[in-house]
Amino acid sequence: MAMYQKNDYGIRETGVTASVPDNDVARCMYYLKCVCSVIECSDADILRYTRYQNYWALSNAEDETVYKLCRLLSPDKFEDKVFFESEAMCGSSGNNFYEISQVQNRLGVVGSILIAGRTRRVTSIMTYKMSWMRANYIYPMNRLANRFNYERRVVLALQDADCTIS
Repeated sequence: MAMYQKNDYGIRETGVTASVPDNDVARCMYYLKCVCSVIECSDADILRYTRYQNYWALSNAEDETVYKLCRLLSPDKFEDKVFFESEAMCGSSGNNFYEISQVQNRLGVVGSILIAGRTRRVTSIMTYKMSWMRANYIYPMNRLANRFNYERRVVLALQDADCTIS
């Protein structure tokens, strides 16, 4: 990893405004789209799960695939490599994107990242606010875990069915 300390204020934002449906699968698909925006991701089998406006067309099995992909591509794999928590760099948005050549002087940025045994070229970085991460990854993934994890569903059902006989 190359680490530079020089401040360069010629940074140009490359992000665009997104309108994500208020649905856990759609939000996770949007998260996957953000991942694919910062790393070289040309696999059609993954890219089909980034079309978050079409979340409603997925089957239950495909919803579960989205959940599993998000678990595999979790934020901890990208934090301080291509994802950076930075309120200042997000401005009024929940997240923002920058081309690597624009930020190498301000942040430690890696040139490639190993995902599932394959080296992926880094194409840009994403900055985010923690509220964005909660809304588009943490909370939806917790709810989808309840939906797709059988053991977790059983525990929750037992907790809901807990009654006291007096």
